[in-house]
Amino acid sequence: MILSLCPNPCLDVYYYTSVLKEDDTNRVENPHLSPGGKGVNAARVIARFCSESFLALPLGGCIGKCVKELLEREGVSSIIVEVKGETRVNTILEQREKGKHILIASRGRRLSSEEVEKLYNAVCTDYEPEVLILGGSVPPGLPGDFYARLIRNFKGKKTKIIVDADGELLSKAVEAAPFAVKPNKYELERLVGHPLLTPQDVVDAAKSINKKGVEVVIVSLGEYGAVCTTADRAFRVVPPKVEVRNTVGAGDSLVGGFAFAVYEGKSVEEAVSFGVACGTDTVTRPGVALCTREGVKEILKRVKVEEL
Repeated sequence: MILSLCPNPCLDVYYYTSVLKEDDTNRVENPHLSPGGKGVNAARVIARFCSESFLALPLGGCIGKCVKELLEREGVSSIIVEVKGETRVNTILEQREKGKHILIASRGRRLSSEEVEKLYNAVCTDYEPEVLILGGSVPPGLPGDFYARLIRNFKGKKTKIIVDADGELLSKAVEAAPFAVKPNKYELERLVGHPLLTPQDVVDAAKSINKKGVEVVIVSLGEYGAVCTTADRAFRVVPPKVEVRNTVGAGDSLVGGFAFAVYEGKSVEEAVSFGVACGTDTVTRPGVALCTREGVKEILKRVKVEEL
């Protein structure tokens, strides 16, 4: 099975307008609602291709019930840890005239020590997935080494762990040496502690993470695809040019596609290519929509791989 953990899920509320006006009333279209969070979006993508996938997440309050219902509509099988606090809400304001969006992200409610332990046990005690995704931020109450603890729990087991995080969560996770990490360029800069000004800088920084025991480092680069490094190889997966309608969820889609392909036994190159195809198809979709099976299939035919 594939298991995706999202410790800090949310309800994404998308508003669309031509342009935002300060100190005035902004009339917008009715909002689109979507379950959100890195691990959630990765699980939503995987569910399009695989029935043997699950999403573990804490949910609480009225917002939590809404997220649960939306996930059920998409066919995502969820392992829910019920919590007392209300699940957070993120607001996305898309300005069509500018072609830009504003994301207002809430931190989330604090989890009690009992709720943290339930979430930990939901992943570590009840299941032994073949692929495990650790995705996104954590709410107050979870320590910065939470992902590292999970990685160490699975040491010596067959589980391949993929981490998509930032800051201390990512740095501590790297110390525990998961199978793969997927930072974007800015997250990688924060991880290594210096700017990455050239393509070779990106490769060198990714290789430095490989030397710490991480088998696969995937650096997402938006329209330029992704750079992937392993102990003995570096390559770039180049997507075809497409019309970009919304970039929200593109990196999460890459992770979901990569995880599914790894689960299917594909090579690293094939898995990264499939992930890039998922991310590329997602940016062509409006608003809350993620990639489709048909769209990914067509884009994958046009994905190219360049040795670095």
